Amino acid sequence: MRQYSVQQGDCMESIAAQFGFTWETLWNHPSNQDLRTTRGCPNVLLPGDIVSIPDLTLRIENCCTHKCHNFILNSRQPSKLVIVLKDFDQPRANETYILTVKGGKTVKGTTDANGRLEETIPPGAQSGKLLVGPPEAQEEYILKLGHIDPIDQPTGVEGRLRNLGYRSLAEFQKKYFLPETNKVDDTTLQILRQEYGC
Repeated sequence: MRQYSVQQGDCMESIAAQFGFTWETLWNHPSNQDLRTTRGCPNVLLPGDIVSIPDLTLRIENCCTHKCHNFILNSRQPSKLVIVLKDFDQPRANETYILTVKGGKTVKGTTDANGRLEETIPPGAQSGKLLVGPPEAQEEYILKLGHIDPIDQPTGVEGRLRNLGYRSLAEFQKKYFLPETNKVDDTTLQILRQEYGC
C-alpha cells in the first residue's frame, strides 16, 4: 500500500486511472474511509489530501489453449464533463458549442433545454477550452478541470462564486434573501453547494 498526495487538478478518477484502478475501487477502499468522510465527493479533493493506493492484485483466468481470448481492462473508463450554461438565471438553451479537452478530442454539440452539455473526456484531463455561440460571436471559456477546492475551504467558496458569476459572497446572499454578512455560514454553504452542484 502506498500513499498519494493529491495535487491541484486531481480527482479520484484521474488518480485511479494513473494507478490502474476504477475510481470506485479507490474511493470505497477501507483505507480511504477518512477521506470519504472528510470530502464526501470523489470529484472535489484538496491538494495535500492523502489517497491510499492498494497494491494491484494478480488475477488468474482459466482458458483453453490454441484459441483466441479477449480480455477487457475496465479501469480506464472515460470521465463525464457536465456544464450548465446560464445567462443570469436563464438557461442558455440550444446554444452551439465546441469543446476541446487536452488529451482528448474536439467535439461539437448543442446545449439542451436547460443549457446543459454533457461529454465524455479522458479521466486525467485537467484543462480544456469551450467555445459557445455562432462563429461570428463566439465566447471562449478556459476550463481548469479538477481545480475546484472543497466547499469548506475559502478557496472553494471563492471558486464557486467566481464560476457562478458572483462578485462577492454578499451578492450571493442577497439573491437568496439571506443576511448579507459577506461571511460563510451553514445556510449559505448549503445553498451554494446546491446551486453549484457539489
